Amino acid sequence: MSLKLTEDKNKRKGKEKNRAKLFLYIAIFLFLIWAMATIWVAMTYKLNDKTNGENELINNFLNKEKPTLNISIENSEEDKTFENTDRDELKLPMEIVLKDKTLRLKNIEKIFGEMKSPKEISANHSTFGKEVFYIYHSHSRESFLPYLKDISKPDEAYHSVANITLVGKMLGRAMEQRGVGTKVDTTDIVQLVDSKNLDYTSSYNVSRELVQLSQKENKNLEYFIDIHRDSLRKENTTTEINRAKYANLLFVVGTGHAEFEKNLQFAKNLHRLLENRYPTLSKGILQKSSIQGNGVYNQDLSPNSIIIEIGGVDNTVEELHRSTEALAEVLSDYYWKNKF
Repeated sequence: MSLKLTEDKNKRKGKEKNRAKLFLYIAIFLFLIWAMATIWVAMTYKLNDKTNGENELINNFLNKEKPTLNISIENSEEDKTFENTDRDELKLPMEIVLKDKTLRLKNIEKIFGEMKSPKEISANHSTFGKEVFYIYHSHSRESFLPYLKDISKPDEAYHSVANITLVGKMLGRAMEQRGVGTKVDTTDIVQLVDSKNLDYTSSYNVSRELVQLSQKENKNLEYFIDIHRDSLRKENTTTEINRAKYANLLFVVGTGHAEFEKNLQFAKNLHRLLENRYPTLSKGILQKSSIQGNGVYNQDLSPNSIIIEIGGVDNTVEELHRSTEALAEVLSDYYWKNKF
């Protein structure tokens, strides 16, 4: 009897050991599953995070290369205005703007200066020596890639000679040919900014001093045009009219002051005239608040004050010249129409 009890006891112990081993195996199996699942989740999260980061970089690059404009049409198809955009003044290091690049052509000033009007101009009116338009350039060193050697990036297109002031001079000459006295201020605003130990974003503050001084010295001045060039590439700054390439025009109006509606109306009037005579030349009106940029652009100094961007970094002197001739035609006609 005792021998049988002993055997039964040993059997029970054996079963208990087998059951313990089974539980141990199950526990190990479950632990391995948990560990593998944890590793898989971690790897998936890391991969997604990396992919999202790469996608963000790609999107940022694309947005930088091809900025988008939200278009709103006011009153009619002629009143194209751009609002709430991400386009802003470039916050460039001064060393980039001040550093001169090698020119492809040494006689660049002569090339711009000797451009002739494509048609004979007869001035029916004259201001008889009175200067009524004031043209200046807050970003005076904005240049053009076709004339800079070994430079291909828009944010490096700056030069002390081959720059937007040459376009302002062309516009001034075209205005004078049409009997409208025009003062073209070619002051190197960038140099002035640097001499005052300011940064590039202070350009409008410095050019403001020039405008105010000119207003004080010449009470005949009525219209104030700040000429710039766009930073966009050629496909976004060029149009074709009658089989000839033109540099697009873009009006910029700051909404950061109380009387901006008057400046906006001035820009709308010019845009409509251009649409009637040179369809597609004007891209419309870009409105910018103080949140989006300077927001005032010295336009609070006169209701007839605006920024006009003529072309972009890739436009040629021929394209720029055609556009200044068209703009001068519209500006002078607008002036005489409102004068009488």
